[in-house]
Amino acid sequence: MFRASKWIPVILIVFLVSVFASTVFSIEIGKPVAESPDKRFAKFPNGSILDRKTNLIWMEKDYWQMEAKWINWYKAREYAQKMNHKRFGGYQDWRIPTAKEAESLYDRRKRNTDKDGDKIFIDSMFPKGAGWGTWSSDEKRNKAITVSYKDEGGQAYQDKISGVDAFLRLVRNATPSTCLL
Repeated sequence: MFRASKWIPVILIVFLVSVFASTVFSIEIGKPVAESPDKRFAKFPNGSILDRKTNLIWMEKDYWQMEAKWINWYKAREYAQKMNHKRFGGYQDWRIPTAKEAESLYDRRKRNTDKDGDKIFIDSMFPKGAGWGTWSSDEKRNKAITVSYKDEGGQAYQDKISGVDAFLRLVRNATPSTCLL
């Protein structure tokens, strides 16, 4: 027999933990310096952007914007390690996004421009001049999935060494336990 009184303490604990986690996260990352018009994205002074829809934190700038060169998949993995070693934005858990995570940035209603001045469909909270896609961590033998933000978007397997979609935007999960500011 179900007794509601047994579940009230459990529900209360879950609620309090979620409120505490949100508060700790806000304290550790600071207040946003800008928000997207739809409030989905919040930009922070440490070079990161929180996606409230997916609860992911993205690097504001991608590899192309920071290094002005192409990157293969293996170098992308090394770059994530480098950013973690440098504690970029105060964190050391940056990683290559999954294809699903990377694809979550694509939104046909959003407009931005890539490094060539062409239209890409990611929020304008991300600065203009980025690459038009990103590597993902999803791999199969000598290929990995890249996600495009141009035209209709989508995913494609590219050679890990010579892939033509040689861009990268790192991500991390937005959880208080991994905030290291």
